[in-house]
Amino acid sequence: MKGILIFSVTLCYTLTSHAQVEFGIFAGPHASSAHYSVAGAKQSTDYKIGFHLGAGFKIPFDNKISFSPALSYKLMGYKVAFNNPSYPPDLLAKDNNTSFHEIDVDVLLQFDLGKSPGHFFFKLGPSFNFILAGREKYNLLTGEQVDRNMKFSVLNGYGRYDASAVIQFGYETSYGFIVYADFYQHMISMNNEDQGPSIRNYLIGLTVGKFLRSKK
Repeated sequence: MKGILIFSVTLCYTLTSHAQVEFGIFAGPHASSAHYSVAGAKQSTDYKIGFHLGAGFKIPFDNKISFSPALSYKLMGYKVAFNNPSYPPDLLAKDNNTSFHEIDVDVLLQFDLGKSPGHFFFKLGPSFNFILAGREKYNLLTGEQVDRNMKFSVLNGYGRYDASAVIQFGYETSYGFIVYADFYQHMISMNNEDQGPSIRNYLIGLTVGKFLRSKK
């Protein structure tokens, strides 16, 4: 994660020294969930409502194409009901309700659909994800309820590191306001346990933002 941040900062500095740059902030609500399966059997999932906020750059380099890196915080999570035993969280769990805090580094390309100051655009690219901490609540078949911190490790439990594919589509006004819909699909399972479930998080969100300054 440290290497990704250093690379992103270095790349941004290099590009900003040679191009017109716009810096902006953004925030918005989203609904997150997961594609969850146990031994190939899909489990029933539901959405959690969260929010995101962050900052980023728009760095033009080829006509209507811009480099659009961003750093953001997201409150993520999912709900799942089990019809197969799943570890994590517990082989006796009937369900699980998770919430976790995630930092994302987006490395996107923006394609402007027009040359006028007000125009539609879309963005594509990868995002590198790091989970800071999380909490899960689940009910056991024995009738007990568990409320605990999620256990993260590189060898077992839940994994902290992931990468996502990102698609965004929106509109930028002549005054620097932006609004867009975004979709993040995590590409790596959140589970690290051998023979454990496949947990691939995703979100659907709405974002509004504003470019604060530009460098000519």
